[in-house]
Amino acid sequence: MINLRIQEFAEAKSLSLEELSKLSSVPLQDIQSYTTIETLTEEIAANLRKIAAKLNVPVLELVKPIAKREAFKLKIIEIAEQKGLTLEELSKLSGLNLAFLAFYSTQSMCKRKLEDMEAQHEHVTKIAKALDCNIEDLLEEAELPTTKLRFEELVQERGLTTDAFSMLTELPHEFLDLMTTQPLDLSASVGEIDEPPSGLVMTLGNRLIQKKICDWLPPDFPGCPRRQ
Repeated sequence: MINLRIQEFAEAKSLSLEELSKLSSVPLQDIQSYTTIETLTEEIAANLRKIAAKLNVPVLELVKPIAKREAFKLKIIEIAEQKGLTLEELSKLSGLNLAFLAFYSTQSMCKRKLEDMEAQHEHVTKIAKALDCNIEDLLEEAELPTTKLRFEELVQERGLTTDAFSMLTELPHEFLDLMTTQPLDLSASVGEIDEPPSGLVMTLGNRLIQKKICDWLPPDFPGCPRRQ
């Protein structure tokens, strides 16, 4: 059985199913019946591709996951502002590299990784202690994105080893592990991108190499230099 999210995406685009039917040339009756599909046929698959194209989403996004992976984002920025702390000051108080704080502030983390990985649990504990709050106060439910950084490709294109990349960027290996094993929200990490999608990996890599950590933060966050 396949559960679909057509109604959800249509509403997000402010489209009625009738309007979607006209745009996609898929009969309204068929679209209305595509809530749950017992058997996927070539005809239904073709219709779903048409619908996805008009909704401007990958066709697989129309399929509702069987089980949602729980994820959290850490409310570091919000609580730090309440405490009157800049991210640099929090970095010193917690003993964590600024890159970790920026990552945890803007990227969703899989709940299982937060709980099971010793390094991540230790980091969250240090952040909570520095902010004088409970770990539970930091956690905010979030969607887990699907994009992953092709780190090996990035390193090979530069002719670097992982050790060399770490030394050049002054980014800890644990941080690089986060970047490559955790799905990333690129809109949060690299801001507006003028390059085509194929350039996303190198754009992110270039920004890491240049250590533009503040690109991950609100422009008015304390301690962030003003962007030109």
